[in-house]
Amino acid sequence: MEQISEFPGPNPDDYANVRVLNTAYIEATSALKGAQRGRLAAAPFLLFSLRENDIEWWTSALADQQQGDLMATAEFKNPELRRIQTAAMSFLWQLGRRNPYAVRILSGATISWCEKITALPLLTLLERIGRRGDLMTSRLDVPVVNGKRLLDSGTSARRQVRRSSQLAALQALLTRTDVDNYKRLPAAACNMSGPLRVLDKKV
Repeated sequence: MEQISEFPGPNPDDYANVRVLNTAYIEATSALKGAQRGRLAAAPFLLFSLRENDIEWWTSALADQQQGDLMATAEFKNPELRRIQTAAMSFLWQLGRRNPYAVRILSGATISWCEKITALPLLTLLERIGRRGDLMTSRLDVPVVNGKRLLDSGTSARRQVRRSSQLAALQALLTRTDVDNYKRLPAAACNMSGPLRVLDKKV
C-alpha cells in the first residue's frame, strides 16, 4: 500500500548515513565495544548534536567576518572528530535542501535551522564552521537522563528493549523545549511594566 504524506520522512539511505556517522562517532568518543557499539549506532537519529537549536550561535558562526574574532574560537585537536563533523554537516546540508522534515526527525533540527545552513553554498558553510571545536556535542552526555538510557537499555541485546529506549530518546529529542527559553522568561517578565490602575478623579 502506497503511503501518501505531505511531509515524507527519511528514506533508507538517510538512515544508512546516520548509522555510519553514529558508528564513527562512537568509535571516536566511547569505550563501547563490539555488539554494544553496533546496537547503539543503529539508533534512528544522530547521537551527537550540531547545535541545531542554537540559532544565535549559528548566526554568529556564519557571519561573513572579514576580520578574525577578537576571541579565538576553540578548534578541533582531534582530526577524526573534525572529519565526522564535516561529513555530518555535508549530509544534513544536502538533506536539508531536499527534505528539511527528514533532518528534523534525524537530528531534532528546526526548519529555520535548515533554512539557515542551506542558504549558503556547502563550501562556504564548511569554511566557516569546519574547524570549530565548539559545534559538535554528544547526546550521550546531555541531557543526562537520555544519555544514561541510551548507554544502558539502548544497547540491550533484547531488540524490543533497545528499540523502546531509542524511540523514547528520539521522542524526547523531538518534543523538547529549550531550557534557555525558560531561563529568559523570568527576565522578560521583570522587564514588563505592571498593569496601570486608573483612579477616578473626584471633582
